[in-house]
Amino acid sequence: MKIAYLAWHGSVHTRRWVAWFAARGHEVHVVTCGGGDARDVDGDGRPVELAYQVHDLGEPRVGKLGYLLKMGAARRTVRALEPDVVHAHWLTSYGLLALACYWRGWKSAPPLAVTAHGDDVLIAPRSRALRPIVQRVLRAAQLVTVPSDVMAEAAMELIRPSDPPRAGIAVFQYGVETARLAQVGRLVRAERDPRGSRPDEPLRIVSARALLDLYRIDALVDAVGLLHHRGVHVHCDLLGDGPGRAALEGQVERLGLATHVTFHGAVTPGVVERFVAASDAYVSVSESDGVSLALLEALALGAVPVLSDIPANRPWVNDGSTGVLVDIDPTSIAEGIVRARDMAGEREQLAADNLAVVGERADRDTNLAACELLLDSLVGVSWNPEPVDADAVTDA
Repeated sequence: MKIAYLAWHGSVHTRRWVAWFAARGHEVHVVTCGGGDARDVDGDGRPVELAYQVHDLGEPRVGKLGYLLKMGAARRTVRALEPDVVHAHWLTSYGLLALACYWRGWKSAPPLAVTAHGDDVLIAPRSRALRPIVQRVLRAAQLVTVPSDVMAEAAMELIRPSDPPRAGIAVFQYGVETARLAQVGRLVRAERDPRGSRPDEPLRIVSARALLDLYRIDALVDAVGLLHHRGVHVHCDLLGDGPGRAALEGQVERLGLATHVTFHGAVTPGVVERFVAASDAYVSVSESDGVSLALLEALALGAVPVLSDIPANRPWVNDGSTGVLVDIDPTSIAEGIVRARDMAGEREQLAADNLAVVGERADRDTNLAACELLLDSLVGVSWNPEPVDADAVTDA
């Protein structure tokens, strides 16, 4: 099957998804606006050779409006590929480019699949400008995939009164490498001194979200300040970058937390995994989410999650037994971090319970194999389900 993906290649999640399909023997093309030179690295730090082709249309120059200027190039590129199926990720950007591919007539046009990831169906439709775009993309697709039931309901509401997609709305996550991540988590925890053996060791907090307003890193920083002023020896590692960094750095300075909060910027997935596995609390207090892949990876790594009490997070954590749910305010977050610290004695059981949940519902091989079957059905082919070559799929 020849698959044309419209997606941002700069995202490690995009690269992992398309690499999986390439490893299955499909001819995979990624049409992207920037990020075409992004590469993952192996365990020795060497770039991994791509098993698929990237067609970079260049970065949009004027934000979201820049995608309007990329529509012609996207249409020409995708049509020239003559794919069996077009699959767009994110409805408000690459979904728009996918729509453009079908304008002005496309003889023997292939079916369109689209995948939403969170705010493209939960937040973007609140905008008068974006809502009609999202609706047109959803109504044009023969298959829609989303990572949660909440998002499926939101997508169906946007599609009405039109008929649902021919192949339906499928609910599944990208998935994560459960077995590999669990092994990483066990090794990192085994290397670490048990809590209490070093009195000078701080309570270690990790965030692996981008520095965006949506993720409320500011509330986490305030919570770190509260803990510090209560006499808790604490350190917070922020793994990620974004437009909110300058404001957050200023906040850290004002609160006198320069030695208690470290901005690491964008780091490799392997570095993220080690920080998360070694943490006492993995904190994510987003105001809205689909299903966070960073959370699923943290659960597989055996971290103790402290999460905002929102619909996207509740299905993944039982408050007080497999993690902590908090309100998005500094006091509640600080108290949640302390609760997570106090669960240290139950860490291995918690890790096992969370791994079981992720393994059952969010294993990458299982979930992408399900997606492959849906695409097979959409295209009308029968693909021989040989085992995935794990060595050919990026595991960075």
